[in-house]
Amino acid sequence: MGTTVERVGGPDSRLSVRFVLGVAVPLAVASLSYVLWWISDRLLWIGPLDRAAFGWIVVIPLWVAAPVFGAFAWRRLTIRMSVIAAVVVGATISGASAWSMWQLVAFPGCETGNIYVPNHWVLPSLWFGLVVGGGLALSGLIATRLVRDGRPWLAVALGAGTEVLMIGAAILVGGAMFMGPHCQRPVPLPT
Repeated sequence: MGTTVERVGGPDSRLSVRFVLGVAVPLAVASLSYVLWWISDRLLWIGPLDRAAFGWIVVIPLWVAAPVFGAFAWRRLTIRMSVIAAVVVGATISGASAWSMWQLVAFPGCETGNIYVPNHWVLPSLWFGLVVGGGLALSGLIATRLVRDGRPWLAVALGAGTEVLMIGAAILVGGAMFMGPHCQRPVPLPT
């Protein structure tokens, strides 16, 4: 008739803290990347850098670092828990990316009216979000495997390299969404 008393700070609570950190760390790095992009997009210039230069010098490298940070946070989790953390991170990033892309393409602010209705953009936006979030999760899991194998420098190189490829894939998917006209052509004025 003994009852089990769980100690505070036992293995389960340490795993819970590690899991929370495993989700929070890559999300924080990715969020910082987004916030810096958002600021540079509004200010147009940050110091001597215009927003494009700032994006390539600061924002993109920070985004590429997010799965690497995730890998180092996931290395102390069980394999199952690291996959779950990657799925949570990937799903969160996918949702935010899909929502942002949908807002951009569904409501472009055309002066002459939009050719498409907003629901036409749901599936392409979801596809874009899947590539962005899934790419970050995949890059992080690849790097995690290498960190666990005791090859941290290879993990950094391969995790970042995979994320660069996934950024390229996201650019292709996002670019394909913008093929063709989005706004109605202006009506010619009678002469």
